[in-house]
Amino acid sequence: MTRIFRVESLKSNLGVAETVELSAPPLRDGDVLVRIERFALTTNNMTYAVYGDAIGYWNLFPASLAGYGCMPVWGFATVVASRAPDVAVGRRVFGYFPIATHLTMQPAQVTSRSFVDGAPHRSGTPKVYNLYEFQPDHADPRMDSLVSIFRALFITSYTAADYLRERAFFGAEQFVISSASSKTAYGVAHCLADVPARKIALTSARNRPFVERLGCYDAAFDYADCVSIDATKKTVYIDLSGDGSLRRSVHAHLGDKLAFDCLVGSTQATGFPERDPTLPGPAPVFFFAALQLDAYKAAGQSRAFMERYARDERAFLGRIARPDAQWMRMVEHVGLDDAGAVIAGLHDGTTDPSVGHVFVDAAA
Repeated sequence: MTRIFRVESLKSNLGVAETVELSAPPLRDGDVLVRIERFALTTNNMTYAVYGDAIGYWNLFPASLAGYGCMPVWGFATVVASRAPDVAVGRRVFGYFPIATHLTMQPAQVTSRSFVDGAPHRSGTPKVYNLYEFQPDHADPRMDSLVSIFRALFITSYTAADYLRERAFFGAEQFVISSASSKTAYGVAHCLADVPARKIALTSARNRPFVERLGCYDAAFDYADCVSIDATKKTVYIDLSGDGSLRRSVHAHLGDKLAFDCLVGSTQATGFPERDPTLPGPAPVFFFAALQLDAYKAAGQSRAFMERYARDERAFLGRIARPDAQWMRMVEHVGLDDAGAVIAGLHDGTTDPSVGHVFVDAAA
C-alpha cells in the first residue's frame, strides 16, 4: 500500500499547517496514481487559500482534517500506477496538485497533449484548474522549477494586462501596483512595459530596496506613504495585496482620478472582500484569470492566445534566468518538511520576495 504524505492548512489561520499520512485507496478502473515530483509555493497559493471557500479551491483536494483545507500548488508529477487505458505509467504531467507526495486522479477528455481530472468533486471549477498537460519524458529541472513558480503567476499577470489593454487601460496615466515585490505584481509591470503610463510600486519599507532594484517600476512608495503618489493623474489601481485599509487610503487619496480598481490577488487579506458602499471612487473589480481564459476559448481565440503567451512567457523566464538577474534566486527544499514554515512566512509576510521556493520529491 502506497503511503501518502500531505500538508493541510487550517482554514481559520492559514499560517498553521499539519502534515498527515494517508493510504492510497485501490485504483478503480479509469484511475491513475501520480507521484508529485516538483512544485512551488508562492504568495499566489495564499490567494488560493484566502478564496478557498468563495471560489471553490478547497473543493479540489478534500482535506482529511476537520476545519482544514488542501492548499493547491502548481507542479510536475509522474504516473506511477494506471488503470486508465490512455494514460500510461511513466507519463509526466504539469498541473494543479495538493502539497503532497501523491494524488489519485480520473483522467477524462484524454488527448495527445493533455487530460482533465474528471473526479466528481472537481466539477464546478474552471477547466484550467483540472487540466493536466503531458510533458517530455526527460525533465529539465531548472526550467521545471521556473515553470512551477511562474506559470500560474505570469499567466495571471499576462491576462490581467490583456484585460486592461482590451479596455484601453481605462485611460490611465499611471498604474499603482500594490504588493509590488510579489512575482505576480512585477509580472504585471513587465507586461505593461510598452505602455507609456508610469508604473508606481506600493510595497513595505522592508521590501522597497528589492522593488527598486527590479527596474520595472518608475517609482516606489512605502504603504504608509501612499498619499505621496501624484493625485493629479488618471490612475488604475492594480491591487495584489487585497488589504482593505490600504485600498481605502488609495481611494481617498486619488479621489476622482481613480479610474479603475483591479483586484488581482490577496497577499495580505484574510478573506474575499465584501462590497463597501462607503468606499470612495469605483468599487473594486475582482480579476479572475480563468474567466479571461474562458473568454478567449468562447471567442475561438484560445490557440492564438496560447501561442502568443508561450512566446512571451519564454522571454520572461529567460529574463528571470539570466545569471546577472536580480529578480529571484531559487531555494530548493527536499521533501515536505519545510512546507509549513514556508507557508507561515508567506502568510505573515516575512518571506524574502527575492526567493523562489521549490519542493522536490525526496525519493527522486
